[in-house]
Amino acid sequence: MSRTVASSAALRVTAEVVGWWAVLTGLWLVLISRVDLLEWVVGAGASLLAAFGARAARVAATERSGSA
Repeated sequence: MSRTVASSAALRVTAEVVGWWAVLTGLWLVLISRVDLLEWVVGAGASLLAAFGARAARVAATERSGSA
C-alpha cells in the first residue's frame, strides 16, 4: 500500500515540475527574438531550474498556511 502512495506522490511531483517546465520554456521561446539550438538549450535549462523553484515555493507556502 505504501508503495502505491509513494509512486502516486512521485507522479504528482513529476507532473507538476513538467507542467511548470513546459509553461516556462514556452514563455522563454515566445519572448526571445531568435530561436536557435542554443536558445532552446539555455531556455530549457533555465526553465527546469525555475520549475523546481516554483514547486519548492508552492510547497513552502502550503506548509506555512497549514493546508494540504
